[in-house]
Amino acid sequence: MSVSAWVDRVSKDDVLEMARNLIAIPSVSGEERAVMEWVHGWCVSRDIPVEIVSLDEARPNLVITVGDPTSGPIVAMNGHLDTVPISDPGAWKTDPFDPVIGVDGRKLFGRGSSDMKSSTGVMIYLMGLFKDAKLDGALQAHIVSDEETSATYGTIHVLNEVASGRLPRPDYCLIGEKSDLKVRNAERGLVAFDVTVFGRASHTAAARVTGINAIAKASKAVLALEKDLDKFHPAVGKPVISINLISAGVAHNVVPGECTFSIDRRLIPGETVESALAEIVETLDGIAATDPDFRYEIVTNPDGNAIPANITDEGSPLVRAVQEGVREVTGAEPEYFVAWAGATDGRFYRMAGIDTVGYGPGGENAHGANEAVYIDDLITEARVYAATIARLLNAR
Repeated sequence: MSVSAWVDRVSKDDVLEMARNLIAIPSVSGEERAVMEWVHGWCVSRDIPVEIVSLDEARPNLVITVGDPTSGPIVAMNGHLDTVPISDPGAWKTDPFDPVIGVDGRKLFGRGSSDMKSSTGVMIYLMGLFKDAKLDGALQAHIVSDEETSATYGTIHVLNEVASGRLPRPDYCLIGEKSDLKVRNAERGLVAFDVTVFGRASHTAAARVTGINAIAKASKAVLALEKDLDKFHPAVGKPVISINLISAGVAHNVVPGECTFSIDRRLIPGETVESALAEIVETLDGIAATDPDFRYEIVTNPDGNAIPANITDEGSPLVRAVQEGVREVTGAEPEYFVAWAGATDGRFYRMAGIDTVGYGPGGENAHGANEAVYIDDLITEARVYAATIARLLNAR
């Protein structure tokens, strides 16, 4: 069967039915079991092999497999089914758990429709589409919990099972998070820095005599660091620096002797934790050179969760297969996803040395009221995935 034949087999109605079934089951992070049980039952009823992989039985993950992992490459699709809570029910125009299509037929509304139950539904649907195909290798879906919080119980646990040899190691991974139908082969890295600026505590009455206000000194640093970073990477865009937390003072009548602020620094390929630190130190030392009372210390990666920028080379067979799929399905030349976007679970696959590409639909109001996915984008995603899978695994 040709690649185009697999693309033509994608059913819009079936994709939407799957998405609506998933959206209708509430699954806030920590409460994923019910939706995972529904997916497990769907697989069992169709004789599709499915394995429960859990660090916590209340927060299971599913690994769905068709084909023979020993006969060729393994293409995995990763999607999460946990969502954030409903924080503003009065702002919703519809029931967040009663998925409905808008009057113009362009959007599917509901909690998780954009982030990312609809896209995960595409993956589950495709497992059924390729169930009886002859594949040179295997197709998997890693359906995970806990993406919205720590990933400890979700993707990180699944990849730990891969590293231990209890699960087969994928050669390629597709991530379906929102990318506006653009190819996301890279993600920014992240690292935090805690900066403590020292002053001299005193009574407010003596503030101009014996006191050195650490908040005033820290403000110089904050204003110097809070800026646009004039760098650019064609696969991911610009790096980011932002001061997001600040703490100082013990009483209203005491000049603060210390002020600590936290920097969130997002890295692009070519940057490192060390290079980002050097830039910050250069800025702070520049202030100290003109202000003898400016003293500071800096702690790098205080929470131990730094991760470098990660990229799958554009020459990867996966990147090329996705790009060919985009050309075939849309008739347009694929674009790289360059946007102000956060991290996805794709970073964990790349850090494990697995070629990974994000490709997902557009949508709106993720995490907010009236969340929606664009239906045409969702079907395009399904067709591009079908083309990519068929090409990489020689589906017939």
